[in-house]
Amino acid sequence: MLITQTITWPTTNWPASSAATQYTIYQVFPAPVTPLQNIATNSATLTYDDSQNLAYQIRPSSGALNALTQGPELSVFLVNYVACRAWLRNKVRQALADRADQAGVTLNWPDDELNTYVNEAIGELNVLFPIEETAAPIRLLPPTVDINGNVAGVRQYALPSDFYLVSTIEYVTVDGKLHLFLKEKPWRGGETTATSYLGYPKLGIMLSPLAGRFFPGHYYVFSGTLNIDWDPPGNGDYLNVNYVGRRSLPVNDADILNVTLEDMEIMSLYVQMKCWLRVEGQDTRLSRWRGRDDGSRRDDLPTIRQSVMIQQLYNQRLNDRRELRPKTRRLVRR
Repeated sequence: MLITQTITWPTTNWPASSAATQYTIYQVFPAPVTPLQNIATNSATLTYDDSQNLAYQIRPSSGALNALTQGPELSVFLVNYVACRAWLRNKVRQALADRADQAGVTLNWPDDELNTYVNEAIGELNVLFPIEETAAPIRLLPPTVDINGNVAGVRQYALPSDFYLVSTIEYVTVDGKLHLFLKEKPWRGGETTATSYLGYPKLGIMLSPLAGRFFPGHYYVFSGTLNIDWDPPGNGDYLNVNYVGRRSLPVNDADILNVTLEDMEIMSLYVQMKCWLRVEGQDTRLSRWRGRDDGSRRDDLPTIRQSVMIQQLYNQRLNDRRELRPKTRRLVRR
């Protein structure tokens, strides 16, 4: 049903050292991002459907809604589940009995520390379970001619910034009738960059099967660049690239994470584990000088069992995730 609620946020100086004159409330989820209203104070009334998943972001701003200049994110207001950093951080705080949604409480875990652990959790997820992506078709370029009349094919092409590992690379002719997959360059030697080891052209696919290859050539990837070992005609032919990629790190609390609800649980357990390890380290440092009849043994810390339990849950979730993952991927930490 429709709910009307008043929300508040901290004031800020923007731009430079001057106080912000107004703030803008955006609905950032579901997409597209939409500015809703400008406010001259640090509070506003929102009306929303509490059965929906919604995310609102507040930024200092200037100008009308259709001509905004905006400052950095100040606050995020969430309704139900939204896969963003703010939701994950609140979930972790609930597990740590550090509720951020209650008035008048003093938070024990600062945002920046939890944000650091969230970034580490995303990095761990990228290593264990990179995401499957398809790049925009890479149009092969025609050969270039230098001032001396030398002709050289274009063999290097940039890959997406989130590229992690190649799955498949498919060569497609301009008419779309020929689809052949490239092979990864074996680096065993025995052939030139222009011909096969028998001397046939790399593009023997254009001729009868006995005259050459059944594939255009090889590829290899270095430093985010795709390299092919033949000179493409560049007449409209292109490459289809499927790859596994990295999830990007969030910049703002309202940035939508490229994770499932199940992966959010894995990330939550990772962040909780890091928090408990930090608490245990502090407790060991503060307690090591206390005199005890047993010689100040430190194997009885009450928090050790807590971190071990969280770590066991985390490892179990990872094992469950591996059982459900596609069996074709090669990159899995064991």
